[in-house]
Amino acid sequence: MRDRLTFLHATEIELRTVEDQFRTYAALLRGGAGLFAANGDSVTLAEFRAYVGRIEFQSLYPGFLGIGFTPTMPASERERFAARAEALGVAGFHVRPPTDNPMISPVLFAEPPNPRNQAAIGYDVMSDPVRRDMVERARDTGLPAASARIQLVQEIDANKQAGFLVAMPVYAGGAVPAGVGERRRRFLGFVFGAFRANDLFNSIVAARAEEDAAFAIYDGAPSEATLLHRSARATGAVAGRLTREATLDLGGRTWTVLFEQRLSPRRASALSEVWLVGVGGLLATALLGFAAFRQRRTQDEIRRLNASLEARVEERTRDLREAADRLRQAGEERARMEEVLRQSQKMEAVGQLTGGLAHDFNNLLAGISGALELIETRIGQGRSKDVAKYIAAAQGASKRAAALTHRLLAFSRRQTLAPKAIDANRLVDGMLDLIQRTVGPGIDVRHKGADDLWPALVDPSQLENALLNLCINARDAMPDGGRIVIETYNRWIDGRQAEALDMPEGQYLSLCVSDTGTGMPPEVVARAFDPFFTTKPIGAGTGLGLSMIYGFAKQSGGQVRITSEVGAGTAVCLSLPRHRGEADADGPAPERRPMACADAGETVLVVDDEPTVRMLVTDVLSDLGYTAVEAADGAGGLRVLQSDARIDLLVTDVGLPGGMNGRQMADAARVGRPDLKVLFITGFAEAAVLGDGRLDAGMAVLTKPFAVDALAARIREMIAT
Repeated sequence: MRDRLTFLHATEIELRTVEDQFRTYAALLRGGAGLFAANGDSVTLAEFRAYVGRIEFQSLYPGFLGIGFTPTMPASERERFAARAEALGVAGFHVRPPTDNPMISPVLFAEPPNPRNQAAIGYDVMSDPVRRDMVERARDTGLPAASARIQLVQEIDANKQAGFLVAMPVYAGGAVPAGVGERRRRFLGFVFGAFRANDLFNSIVAARAEEDAAFAIYDGAPSEATLLHRSARATGAVAGRLTREATLDLGGRTWTVLFEQRLSPRRASALSEVWLVGVGGLLATALLGFAAFRQRRTQDEIRRLNASLEARVEERTRDLREAADRLRQAGEERARMEEVLRQSQKMEAVGQLTGGLAHDFNNLLAGISGALELIETRIGQGRSKDVAKYIAAAQGASKRAAALTHRLLAFSRRQTLAPKAIDANRLVDGMLDLIQRTVGPGIDVRHKGADDLWPALVDPSQLENALLNLCINARDAMPDGGRIVIETYNRWIDGRQAEALDMPEGQYLSLCVSDTGTGMPPEVVARAFDPFFTTKPIGAGTGLGLSMIYGFAKQSGGQVRITSEVGAGTAVCLSLPRHRGEADADGPAPERRPMACADAGETVLVVDDEPTVRMLVTDVLSDLGYTAVEAADGAGGLRVLQSDARIDLLVTDVGLPGGMNGRQMADAARVGRPDLKVLFITGFAEAAVLGDGRLDAGMAVLTKPFAVDALAARIREMIAT
């Protein structure tokens, strides 16, 4: 038993030692790969040699013949790369041997600079099928890969040993790409370690362990052709009868290890153990006899204790049950209090939102109602010349109310968007003059646009509005002047960044506005996107600008984030998903033309549950010569559409009473009128209208509130097509 345990213990030590050393050397190679991933092909021989010197290579890593770097390139680059190697400090570099392979991997660096490692400089690793298999496994998996048993190029004298290589892949950008195709595209080369098998295993396996277990390591199935290393026979040791076979999976290769027991002279005799077992057996027999005597005396005591123990267990069980009930009740009470707290927080947020809405809308309604009352008074007095300014005041207040509503819809991600594939650089360049005039001459506005910028599919007017808002905020943060930088660039968001930014991973267009202003403390940054939250003085801002930008970015499938430091400025970055296509060309601005009148007999059905809206739309239609038919709900509109009446266009609200919305009514009507044209007029982008974000042919959306000429132009356009 002692011999078996000693043998098994020695074999485990040897197996674990080999595995641990492989992990250590893989970590060393991973560090070297990081050096080349960070600096690309600009690492010189002097820099790499300094790196190897700093890690104390020869003293800390016994048995490690050399470490080096091998780039991978097309075979057509052979001569050009030789000149590049000379520039990096490798004198007399040439690639060998000749090969027909389309790709080559010549050894560029091999350290430390002894004659063996220098013999490997310029050797094309891809010219050998065994070494090429190692390179391709490392490239496609992103993991360290070991080669099969080979004779190293470094074997330049008569004392040749079996050896192997380990390759650690290097990718552009440093991180291991997610897919095999991307790994092959971004593969730069590999950092390698070269090992002479006998030198390695003689230096890392403890001699004390080999006294008890000799071993032989094979690359694959045991044979002389696959033998990597065999233990030297110790002086005076004899072979035992125990053997063991084990496997090690290292770098994608399976090594077979055969162990053979050895009996050293200091372990050859078991006489002391025999005496120990004999005396111990006699003592144990005496103790067992005494224990049997004591057992009879204690059995009665155990029976008496059992009865009292059952009573105590029952009592303890009852106490535990009562304690569990108290804990359950406490948990229910805690859950109830947490729900009350959540409701309180929701009501506080709703109160803040409704308070801000009430303040702004009451101001706007006061302007509208006051202007209308003065119009009525002036008309009654016959003073019609004053009516125009009151009409202008009422229209201005209504437009500000519409803008406030649009900002709220943007914040809630319910606004109606008209996305286009845009070139952000072109959009920013077109706004620079407007932004400069808006922020004033005391602020320097700059645009840094990336070359080959990806397009994004967004509503250009909303993006322009967001950009202008950010520049105005930046101006307000720099009362004494400063600099605004608008930067656009392509950005790849990986899984870890996506989780931190609360957005899907992928490719994004980033638009950032940074300033040199006063900055914001962390508690202000945390609340910056809250509706009606503002640090400006009363009357200087609504607190909806950033919340509108946040809602627009989220509705467009992106994200917005703020980084700021007090006294060091602020940067706000919008990330918008990349559009896989070309940017739309910018067309000329539409000219304002007179409202077109109807052709004879053209009929429009107007369906809206708001009488005022119906009246306004029908009056516009009548002025233009259309025949207008009205309905107050979806059921009434559907009855007209299912009749034989001529209907050239359906103009309908989406949210209708009676259990049938506008989209459902239009779909039902198109069963009998498949070519029916439909114009939805709506205050926000209901899912019932847009569905997956697209409308059927012959359908369009007009957002309330709308200008009369815009309504007339859209009606004429839809009927004419």
